[in-house]
Amino acid sequence: MIIDLNLETDDAAAVRCRHCGGTVGDSVATPMNHALRRERPSVEAGPGVHADPSLFVDRPVVLRQAFCPGCLTLLSTEIVPDGEPSYRGWSLT
Repeated sequence: MIIDLNLETDDAAAVRCRHCGGTVGDSVATPMNHALRRERPSVEAGPGVHADPSLFVDRPVVLRQAFCPGCLTLLSTEIVPDGEPSYRGWSLT
């Protein structure tokens, strides 16, 4: 089953990268559990995110990204307060 442009499930229901075939998740219940993750300051998101978050909130804001462990294709990006859980749900069941 094709999930999106980057991910699909195989016959065993594991989630795989459509570019390199690398395993990104063990199942549709945990589709991103093998993804590589990176956190950095939100201002590193690009020219559209240049304001200092401390002008608006009392704690740091981070850019979180998830990548395929095989080919490093970018799978997800979110900007969230540091220490907060991911706001994006990834269950496909």
